[in-house]
Amino acid sequence: MEPHRTRSSEPPRSADVVVIGGGIIGCASAAMMADRGARVVLVEGTAIGAGASGRNLGAIQHPFDPVLAPLYHETLSRYRALVASFDAGFAVPPAAAGLLLLNADADAAARQAARMRADVPELDAHLLAPEDLADLEPALAPGLSAVRLETGFPIPPAAATDAWARLAVDRGVAIHVGRAARPSLQGGRVAGVAIDGAGVVATDRVLVAAGPWTPRLVDPGGSWQPIRPTYGVTLQLRLGGPAPHHVVEEDEVDAINRAAAATARAAAADEAGVPSIFSLASAGGISTLGSTFLPAEPNPTQVERLLLRRAVAFVPAVAEAELLGRRICARPQSVDGRPFIGRVAADGLYVCAGHGPWGISTGPASAAIAARAVLDGTPPPVELAADRALG
Repeated sequence: MEPHRTRSSEPPRSADVVVIGGGIIGCASAAMMADRGARVVLVEGTAIGAGASGRNLGAIQHPFDPVLAPLYHETLSRYRALVASFDAGFAVPPAAAGLLLLNADADAAARQAARMRADVPELDAHLLAPEDLADLEPALAPGLSAVRLETGFPIPPAAATDAWARLAVDRGVAIHVGRAARPSLQGGRVAGVAIDGAGVVATDRVLVAAGPWTPRLVDPGGSWQPIRPTYGVTLQLRLGGPAPHHVVEEDEVDAINRAAAATARAAAADEAGVPSIFSLASAGGISTLGSTFLPAEPNPTQVERLLLRRAVAFVPAVAEAELLGRRICARPQSVDGRPFIGRVAADGLYVCAGHGPWGISTGPASAAIAARAVLDGTPPPVELAADRALG
């Protein structure tokens, strides 16, 4: 994506809707609302896809949650429609590459396969013994068992967000990057968005899609805090040998969508004291290795060594891989593992955030829900509503 073609130098003085946040949610919702004729301004403080939307593992996959599963299926459909009608710069494979949940304990893998068959039958879970796994994925270390699931579509990590941003510009969205923004309220309702160094854009509807920083923008007083940052580190590698065709992950699927659980489990198992769960996805000759679940921004050198050391136990070729890059981002982890969508705090003020590791996998469908809430007043599903009760 070429910046000078997609970002305006100064925002207009007024808009029908202002979106704060240039990740997958902000860019997709802006494009959708503009496609319906709304005059939309998108404001991003750093760069398009600067957070988890551009620094993720690079795989669209089922979130193992019955509430989020419809968002995943709709998101796949929206990606396919996007690449069919627009020069998106990436492709969604026609069939899933497959997701392998790896386990050194064959009995534990068998139990996981049984759970997945019962809980998510659509994923066609089946158990692979070490000899069968070796035939299927010779790049993996010997002696591992796996549960194979019919999900996992590798794409370059930032490609989807870039494509939605370019589509938004094509639909007339004015994208303004480089200054912080915050909603301006008067008498309990939205009056505009104040942009540092650029004045106020007058509007009566604001969608905050600022990932983990969303709560402090919609409620600086701190009474609405259901989303917190959980820091992830990924490494971009060029493996010395063939990369796994599947998306591969350590078998902690029941903890992946709960940051606290993932952190506690990984910390208990790792003497380095940096919680991490092995995952690897490959697209376009690049393998992305992750990932961590940390409450504060980590020491990148320490994490890099840890991720590489732990990955070798699953993919031996990592030992000789070329390190191409390292990315740190703060995931927007919600307290219950599900996003918050809809009106909050004031008339005209909406949010769409809290997707944790599932932003790329469920974000465009969430953006569509948010767009309908903003433009039509359509309430989101109760399980995703921004004002839902939390236990």
